[in-house]
Amino acid sequence: MKSKHALFFIPLLAAGSLFAQSALDNASNYASWSDGSNGGSGFLPWSLDQNNDGTTVFAGHFLGDSTAGAGNINTGGQSFGMYANPGGSFATALRSFSSELSVNDQFSFQMGVNFDNGNKGFNLRMAGDSIFNFNVGSGGSVGSANATLNPGAGAGYDYGGNNAVIDVLLLVTSASSLEYEISRTSELGFQGVLFSGSVTGITAAMDNFEFYINNTDNGDAQNNLYFNNLTVVPEPGSFALLFGCFAMCWIGFRRR
Repeated sequence: MKSKHALFFIPLLAAGSLFAQSALDNASNYASWSDGSNGGSGFLPWSLDQNNDGTTVFAGHFLGDSTAGAGNINTGGQSFGMYANPGGSFATALRSFSSELSVNDQFSFQMGVNFDNGNKGFNLRMAGDSIFNFNVGSGGSVGSANATLNPGAGAGYDYGGNNAVIDVLLLVTSASSLEYEISRTSELGFQGVLFSGSVTGITAAMDNFEFYINNTDNGDAQNNLYFNNLTVVPEPGSFALLFGCFAMCWIGFRRR
């Protein structure tokens, strides 16, 4: 005789493919952060690069309190941090997902920024090409969201308070498109969604990302880039549908 219980485990096994896409990491998972570090889950090791010479160019990576130079995005009292100064300097932090992003995956993270000299930002990439770029740049306003495969100039916005926390959310809507939403909170409070829109025409797997900083004025903490709280989860609507299926299966099981 076949067990009735086997009917209930079928949707649970199917659900495993959704949860397998999840990823999570934050700075509290690290005692130190260097090339090849790999904390959290769902990501491959960090690839860190910089052109520091310790004399005329200063650039690098660290773990530190984001409130030393920007808004509070800390976990366990620390965030990932990067610096690069003066002109001609750069530092990058590149990382791949363990599994490429797929439809309904939602990738989110936080950035802490303050002064807008130089460039500080993020690229979502397919292989070595940028799909989506968010850049905090110089010029009296901060930010540009380049939502095309060939990034062009984006819109800027006024500060409205320093010590910013920028929340970035990217949702994969198809194999060739994504939607984005970028919001900002400062010492003056929540300032709403700054940028939102879509990117279409993506032709390859969304499999890695990069944080970067270059050409800031000096080594003041307010010129650093901080980031933290990297998360990939299925889009909430997927969870609602999944749990709805669980409920229906359970009701059917109970009535047998």
